[in-house]
Amino acid sequence: MIKRISKLVTLLVAFGLVFAFSVGSFAQEPPVVGISTGSSGTSWRNIMIAALEEVGNEYKAAGKIADYKIVNNITNGDATEQANILRDFISQGVDIIMVNPNSPDALNGVISEAQDEGILVIAYDATVTAPNVLNVTLDHYAWNTKNAEYICSTLQKGNAIQIYGLDGHPANNDRIRATDDVLKKYPDIKLIANTTGGWDQTKAKEVATQIIGSGQQIDAVFTQDGMAFGVLSAFLDANKLPKVMFGDPGTAFFKEWKKLRDQGADFKACAQPNPPGIGGTAFRMALQLYNGKNFKTGILVDNTYFYKVGMFITDDNFDEGWELLKDQPDDFLLSEIMPEDQVAELFE
Repeated sequence: MIKRISKLVTLLVAFGLVFAFSVGSFAQEPPVVGISTGSSGTSWRNIMIAALEEVGNEYKAAGKIADYKIVNNITNGDATEQANILRDFISQGVDIIMVNPNSPDALNGVISEAQDEGILVIAYDATVTAPNVLNVTLDHYAWNTKNAEYICSTLQKGNAIQIYGLDGHPANNDRIRATDDVLKKYPDIKLIANTTGGWDQTKAKEVATQIIGSGQQIDAVFTQDGMAFGVLSAFLDANKLPKVMFGDPGTAFFKEWKKLRDQGADFKACAQPNPPGIGGTAFRMALQLYNGKNFKTGILVDNTYFYKVGMFITDDNFDEGWELLKDQPDDFLLSEIMPEDQVAELFE
């Protein structure tokens, strides 16, 4: 009981809701962590899971956690199934739940159930609207605004297609909104196709092949994590090229990009990592909160920590990205996990 009260007070203090209790007066036991990934099976997701395992194994070996358990959805992107996974975690008595949410609000009910049991809940990679939950994510709107602005400012006039991620996923929703808003400033660019690729390379290639097969002129491609190589492959198979597109920050795409650059092709791209290691970063923050630490003033925006991506690669600085990728396997994507000491600096 004391353990549960301690965790609940930790949660409330972390968000500035309780000031009259001293968390240090309770004895904290090493927590059990339940992690719901929401979906799996893509290169990005596999790297994300590896990052969670890296931090989980590090903490378990050091005795900082008792154990952790990662559960993937059987049906990728399904919020109802994910809610059931979270309920299983509650019934198993975990102390921390980390969730990569498949919906911004469909999980709010089960999150409330977890919090009623004194469980600390952290959302990572995307956000939830439930109160008193730390969200650890990119600003996906700002992230894709930068991509879309580069594509539109480069093209200026022509036809574009968008092959986006999982329907309904909060990160995907923000990115689509960013594309829409940027396109409003470029009336001479027409979006002629707008469909899901499910953040899956194979599906994205199939979708792109169908659109290309329609015979319409395609000058630009808006896409997202782990799909650009599939889309570019569809164009190459058809002996066609867009003039500009978003590219995967990974080895396979960069190899093809380099070939096109060496050939002097009329082709430009931009690539911006969305680090799969965000899950590992969130894991570190979760443990800080569980152990009673508070974020410093000004770090969070509406209970959200926005991870800042420093790298943005275009033809102008292509060599910078190529140096990081040229010796890596084809399915490698640029990623990072915030080091423990840097995470600790965010807390009082």
